[in-house]
Amino acid sequence: MKIYPLRIGRTKVPFGQFYGGLHGFSLREFAADKDHFIWVPIHAYLIEHPTAGPVLVDTGISPEQVAHVDYYRGSIMEHVMDVDEYDLPADQTMPAQLARLGYRPQDIRAVIITHFHEDHVGPLNLFAHAPVYLGAAEYAAREEKVFGLVPLAYPPSIAAITDWRPIEFTGPAVGGFTGSADLFGDGSVLALPTPGHSPGSTSVLVDHRFLLTGDAMYTIRHLAVDQVRAIQTGDEGQYVDSVRRIQWLRRQFPELVILTAHDHTDYGARLVAGLADGELSDADLSWAKSYERATFDELANLNPARLPRYVPAGDGGGVGHAA
Repeated sequence: MKIYPLRIGRTKVPFGQFYGGLHGFSLREFAADKDHFIWVPIHAYLIEHPTAGPVLVDTGISPEQVAHVDYYRGSIMEHVMDVDEYDLPADQTMPAQLARLGYRPQDIRAVIITHFHEDHVGPLNLFAHAPVYLGAAEYAAREEKVFGLVPLAYPPSIAAITDWRPIEFTGPAVGGFTGSADLFGDGSVLALPTPGHSPGSTSVLVDHRFLLTGDAMYTIRHLAVDQVRAIQTGDEGQYVDSVRRIQWLRRQFPELVILTAHDHTDYGARLVAGLADGELSDADLSWAKSYERATFDELANLNPARLPRYVPAGDGGGVGHAA
């Protein structure tokens, strides 16, 4: 079974959003800090399943979202999100990325979304013909508002979908997870509950070889949850618990490769490049495991030399990078 990363543009985020969770970075700072931005990629994934057909995990962003004002006009989102928050070159739109692999949107047989945040469901309406799988808790919370202001699911981004498939995790335990869901009945694609970042955040285990975490982990460094932590708009206790369960899964399957939606590190870039033809070579897998050994100890504690730090832009602008 092949798995292809789809690069669907990028998003500009405060460094503290990704890395300030243990350093007092507040939601107020998240809204006000315009001097410590970093660009991070947005990735969805295409799985070529032998019987279910081509399946998407997440959908990234759409050109309409990038236009921003027209799409979000009249909603709180117009004011919460920066006008230049998203960047989407023409060759990185969802239809263009699918065409690169020989597919059209109408060829997709199913979509799995890890959670309802806008950078994961932007072009979801392209797939109104397909069933959409998501955690039952996420589906139940779709009309709730974060802090009473921002909707978990922005209605125009999901309006066309009629075939929702809420996932109940009643299947066997896997790694640190007490339940799972076998989405296609052959054990090859398992949904795992990783709540915290959102109420029903879900990760996807493919062939027991790849774990697609959505935003349950922003980058591979977030595996060290006691040293590197994103700020949370959801339940921080659940977020920490979900990462610990991923740590146990990784111990059970030592060759497991973690693929996130926004990993801007060398690790993320190398794996995305290595999966360009849908399969990871032995050399790339060996490199990934060597990188992990140099980054974490056996208990997933981070090498202090690899703690993230903000590096300002050389031209004095507001968008730097994370080292």
